[in-house]
Parts: sequence; structure tokens; C-alpha cells
Amino acid sequence: MVYNICMLRKATLLSAITATVAFVLLLGVVPVSADSTILDNDQIGAISQNCATIKQSLRALQRTDARTRSYLGSAYERMLSDFITPMDLRLINVNQPNATLTTIHSDIIEARQQFVHDYTVYSQKLEELITHDCQNDPQNFYHTLEDTRAKRATLEKSTENIRRLLADHLAVVKKLEQNTGGANAN
Repeated sequence: MVYNICMLRKATLLSAITATVAFVLLLGVVPVSADSTILDNDQIGAISQNCATIKQSLRALQRTDARTRSYLGSAYERMLSDFITPMDLRLINVNQPNATLTTIHSDIIEARQQFVHDYTVYSQKLEELITHDCQNDPQNFYHTLEDTRAKRATLEKSTENIRRLLADHLAVVKKLEQNTGGANAN
């Protein structure tokens, strides 16, 4: 009996892996475009047949994305509140304001707000995708998937923009440190 349970678990795991691989291959084979993509019968069958596994993978992605969003959001907030804003205020208080740092500071705040907006839009689209009936309506499910992927790409650009701005801020701070005498500056 234990042997049968183990074999059943292995078969279930194998079918889940097969379904996930089929779904990933489907994502890689079918081009993403703004036009309506018409799926062939094999692709429709793969989506319908593996719907439960696809949804399980999407839910796992949703959980991972939520943790990542929470981590990034708090990291961005910490950088702003613990480093960037105090640096700006300190420079203003010693009558040494730096227009470049102030501009980057404002840009980071705007980029963070854009990140929150882009994540919200993406998250809503992912939720819509997860609740979509992929077994009975694979064509529309795939169109929603394409739209979700586009929203995720937009979100990725938002995070890249924030990283670039943070790197720019750090470069200006290092340059300012060199110009003011480095570690000997108060």
C-alpha cells in the first residue's frame, strides 16, 4: 500500500512537471504581440488540459511577486527615509544644497510612485488571469496572459528606473564626498 501511495505521488508530480513544462513551452513558442494571437488546436488543448497546473503556477508566482513587492517597497522607502532625504536636508541645513541630488531625490519619489502604480495594475491583471476559466476558454485566457506579461514588463522597467536613479544618486554622493574632502568632511 505504501508503495502504491509513493507511485501515485510520483505520477502526480510527474504529470504536474509535464504540465508546467508544456505551459512554459507554450509561452515560449507563441509570440507575444499586440495583435490577437490565434492559438492552434494543440495549444488550446495544452492550455485546457493543464489548466489546474497553470493556475497553481500562477498562484505561486503571485505569492512570490507579493513578497518581492513588499521587500522592494520597504527597501525603497528605507533608502528614501534613512539616506536620501536626510542627505538633502543636511546639505540644505549647512547651506550647501545640491541641485542634482535634489532633482534625483524628486525623480526617485516619482519613480517609486510609478512602481506602486505599475505593481497595482500588474497585480490586478494577474488576479484576473488566475480567475479566468482557462479550461473552457483557453483563447481568451491566453489573451489575458499576453496582457499580463506586458504589464509585468512595464513593472520591470519601473524597477530598473528606480535602480538607475539610486545608482545615479550614489555616484553624485561619491563625487560630492571627493570634492569635500572625503572622510574628513563633517
